[in-house]
Amino acid sequence: MSEDLLVGATWSCPTQDLLTALETLGRVGFREVEVWAEGYHLDPRVAPNVPAVRERLDRLSLSVRSVHLPFEHVLPAAPAADRARAWVRLCARTLEYAEMLGAGIAVAHPVLFADAGECHAHAVDRFVSAADVIGAHAEERGIQLALENMHTLRGPTLRSVAELVVVLGRMTRGAGVCVDVGHAVFNGFVDDRLAGEIVPGDGIVNWPSALAAYRSIGYAGRHVVEVEGGDDPLANLTRARAHLLGAMSV
Repeated sequence: MSEDLLVGATWSCPTQDLLTALETLGRVGFREVEVWAEGYHLDPRVAPNVPAVRERLDRLSLSVRSVHLPFEHVLPAAPAADRARAWVRLCARTLEYAEMLGAGIAVAHPVLFADAGECHAHAVDRFVSAADVIGAHAEERGIQLALENMHTLRGPTLRSVAELVVVLGRMTRGAGVCVDVGHAVFNGFVDDRLAGEIVPGDGIVNWPSALAAYRSIGYAGRHVVEVEGGDDPLANLTRARAHLLGAMSV
């Protein structure tokens, strides 16, 4: 069923505590969720009550498909090497929570920590090393690490799937790619170029075409619905989910 391909993200409910956000996603009709861990919900820095989350998931008959690892405000005044190590520790703690919740995937932003005047290549080297350690923690817990294509609003990063593929080739731990369609469009990958961002491979997004591109490569995974919830996450998520289900049927 098409409904089974859509996963609701708690990111869409930033003004709600995690337990309430799970209630909202269940009311929308999602059966699988992605739990956000940057700044709120499952971020170790806000001390989430993981057993209570597990109980609420069970009561709502929801399962955690993925967890989005934290990535910002990590020792901002410290040298880049210290920041990278602190980020690894933060992600490792989040992966402990992810295992407790039964998540199978952990999504990481390609955070490039750099000292003043340091070249981009050195920051990428540091990220590869950090991602390898995070990948090792994930493997130990039976979780698949996936790196997400980003945009430059949050500073230096890796923007395209092609850049991520190069990084994956340098890692010693297995990892995959999480393609954020919104980020790809922001980066100028529209029309035929958008399909090219889908591995092995919207305001302005042609969703029937985008979803057809996934089908064309035999993609058998899920699509996470990560949309701005605004003042009414229930209504906005319900509308987005219905739109995507309609696009899947085209």
